[in-house]
Amino acid sequence: MSASSSVSLSRGSVQASVLPAEGGVLAELRVEGRSVLATTPWAGSVRPSDVPADSESEWVRQWRGGWQLCFPSAGLTDPASPWPQAFHGVASQAVWRVVSATDQHVCLSWTDEWSLTATRTWRLTDTGVVVDTVAQNSSTMPRSIVIAEHLILGGDLLAPVLPSATGSGADSRLTITAPPGTSIGALDYAGRPSADPVAWPGIDEDRWPIVDRTTPARVAALVDVEPNILVVRGSHVEATVSWHGLPHALLWQELARSPEAPWNGEVVALGVEPTSAPHGVGTALPGGTIELLPGGSYSWRAELSILWDTKPNNAGAGLKS
Repeated sequence: MSASSSVSLSRGSVQASVLPAEGGVLAELRVEGRSVLATTPWAGSVRPSDVPADSESEWVRQWRGGWQLCFPSAGLTDPASPWPQAFHGVASQAVWRVVSATDQHVCLSWTDEWSLTATRTWRLTDTGVVVDTVAQNSSTMPRSIVIAEHLILGGDLLAPVLPSATGSGADSRLTITAPPGTSIGALDYAGRPSADPVAWPGIDEDRWPIVDRTTPARVAALVDVEPNILVVRGSHVEATVSWHGLPHALLWQELARSPEAPWNGEVVALGVEPTSAPHGVGTALPGGTIELLPGGSYSWRAELSILWDTKPNNAGAGLKS
């Protein structure tokens, strides 16, 4: 199987498509026939690139949406890094090799020229998808890495809460539930910390747990999420993001509210992104950087589960176990 091939997966009512040549991205996920992940308006014109994106605008032009790994860095490049970096990491839009595949899973591998390897396995479940990843440093030098699961919800999941929504669901909202003890710190749109973290859900007027037609474009870090689970609930859906091996998550809310390039008022996205770092500036800040010693490895897991047509949204509901 060539790296440029689309890998189609199917299990019961769950179907998915993975593109090894574009960072091993999970480009599409459908549960009971309804789309779950974000898709950019230019997705149909995206082609694999041999050159890593140095800037956010370049990366976004090559982004069709979906869910991919930001590795071995995430967010802005670190000019002090001794290793070549790119926006969201050189592996995020690179060619990944297909190691094995069946109807329900695909295992991919990426290696840089300094023997840093990531092996990543997508596997469908009855209600969504789980991905297991192992990073291995086979070189004789330590490597500093930052990890982010660029998991971006959209499609039919977000459609009822958009400003353009019409009909009986036009006033729908989504409510985000985080575990007690979680903190939230606002970031600027480039991912730099702009305020000290406070206890979730933050001050009332910020309405961080609510996603509806009035939600502005914004980014925040959810710090020390324990247990590692976030639940997004609406009258039409319950989406559960759970993970292990990463302490934080980024929350990105973008309902076509950013008119400037590269968003152009066209991108609809809800990012719920497990990460090692509570910011978007990669290895430039020490918090969240993982040191992989020679011969060392690091593993983590992330899972997305979708249940459609749940009971009406209950902001006071407890976490789903």
